[in-house]
Amino acid sequence: MSEPAAGAPTADALIVELGKLLQQLDRSDLAQRATVAAARLRRPSTIVCVVGEFKQGKSSLVNALLGSQVCPVDDDLATSAITLVRYGEQPGAVVRRKVDGKDLSDPIPVADLGSWVSEVGNPKNHKGVERVEVTVPSPFLKQGLVIVDTPGMGGLGAGHAAATLGFLPFADGLIFVSDASAELSQPEVDFLRRAIELCPSVMFAQTKTDLFANWQKILELNKGHLARQGVDIPIVPVSSSLRTAALSRKDRELNDASRVPELVQRLGADVVAPAKANAAARSVADARAIIAQVDAGYRAEKAAIADGAAGTDGMATIERAKARIEYLRGPAAKWSVLVGDKVTDLSNQVTFKLRGSMREIQRMMDERIEVLSKGDEWDELARYLQTVVSDEVASAFVALEEGRAAVRAQVVELLQDEEIGTDTHSLRVANVSIADMWQGKSLDPSMSAGKKAWSTGITGLRGAQGGVMMFGMMGSFLPTAAGVLIMSNPVLLGVGALFGSMGLVEDRKRKVAARRQAARTQVRQFLDDVQFEVNNQIGSSVRDIQRDLRDEFGERLAELLRTFTEAAQRAQAEVQKSQGDRQARAKQLDVVLQKLAQVDAALEKVG
Repeated sequence: MSEPAAGAPTADALIVELGKLLQQLDRSDLAQRATVAAARLRRPSTIVCVVGEFKQGKSSLVNALLGSQVCPVDDDLATSAITLVRYGEQPGAVVRRKVDGKDLSDPIPVADLGSWVSEVGNPKNHKGVERVEVTVPSPFLKQGLVIVDTPGMGGLGAGHAAATLGFLPFADGLIFVSDASAELSQPEVDFLRRAIELCPSVMFAQTKTDLFANWQKILELNKGHLARQGVDIPIVPVSSSLRTAALSRKDRELNDASRVPELVQRLGADVVAPAKANAAARSVADARAIIAQVDAGYRAEKAAIADGAAGTDGMATIERAKARIEYLRGPAAKWSVLVGDKVTDLSNQVTFKLRGSMREIQRMMDERIEVLSKGDEWDELARYLQTVVSDEVASAFVALEEGRAAVRAQVVELLQDEEIGTDTHSLRVANVSIADMWQGKSLDPSMSAGKKAWSTGITGLRGAQGGVMMFGMMGSFLPTAAGVLIMSNPVLLGVGALFGSMGLVEDRKRKVAARRQAARTQVRQFLDDVQFEVNNQIGSSVRDIQRDLRDEFGERLAELLRTFTEAAQRAQAEVQKSQGDRQARAKQLDVVLQKLAQVDAALEKVG
């Protein structure tokens, strides 16, 4: 998006102006689309997840960013469930959990969060919490930010780390948290190295600088560790305690000393600004698509009320357009058949690739199990299994979203080639960002039951319209059930326990062989469980994709049909009037067309 010149109308103002014009033209349906486009431009959803080991100050940092004590913080508290915090006029919280196979949503006071999202209040997550969604009237969030506070990753090699990495392709930003008590561990560095390959913006917050006098030495050591691994990310040392004290005292110097404002500034430049630019481009494109449609209708009406044969030809053009649009709305239309065929192909391709990946993982694990000889190698293999499975599951859902975009582009191209009898630009459909689409779905509390799968689990985080747990999403992002499976599946835990307990050096060969066989069986069972759950989620997602595409283009065609139907009705009424009345109407249409052209030209300039 280009910056508007001083005094020039902004994209927001232009879209609002368009909405008012559409209301005057009695097109409330299109005015509503313009309103949605303006809202998206003002407050695009921007997902930032905060991750790190247990007790590194993640929740304290989230509170410092928000300027209020939202996430439970105490020495004996550790976050056990994902907490998603977004803007709301009134503070509130909703617990999303699964009990006896049923999805439950329980409103709770914000003050009671500790009994649901901490290890003390909810040990080992026995309450079945998938995530907690919190709304707070924080100015920091009003720009569209959604902050996700995640459970500690337990060594960054267990399921939480794997699930987080699987979610990152669908997040806008990541804040990695490690405190100043010690330098980064190798698993932390490895996690960051992989994270920067998956997430568009990664930054490192070194917390608790107020508690450790040698924090600057730790900072330099951390910079050296990251540089040697080729990890180039912003590192901001922060003190959440100083920030909290500064806000309560309204002390600007203390606030600057906390360095949290620097972290906020980096979030704005590296995460929020790109998200806003993307949302603005979408909104402008959608607004111009609306203008193209309305313009086509009024031009057709103007031609139809012209004198003589030209008027007859104009009416015939409108009727042909109406007939063609009616056909395109039917199930036999090429675009509708294309959606069904392509989505079926997409489903087959994704499930086939996932099945092949699981077979390859099984073969690889069998080979590794056969040669392992040390107990710590079994632990490492369990972590590796979680990571590669999470990667493949994430790839499957990325492929689904990419496939959605590809099918959508083919439909747009096909409809542009249809002979409707009028300017094909009236069928212009705004491009949609896959990331935005995914993101929007996961955060919409009014989503249909069929789409809720996107917002539960690892994906609980960013599944924007569409999926291993929101991070258990972290949705929206990867499907919840899959995330939970990868992070806490009893079978996998059994594998870890089995691996960890093997003292192969002391075992006799027969006992070693038996344990290896047991390990292979456990791994195979785990992979089967993953495939079963993920294939179920893929099937649900594919149905949503097909339904969404048909609904979207069906709605656009319905709007177009209304445009030309009303144009025909007005033209038929005008041709019965005198030449003077028709000329007056033609002048009115010229005024409307001129206004539309002016708004379109201004939008093109800012876009």
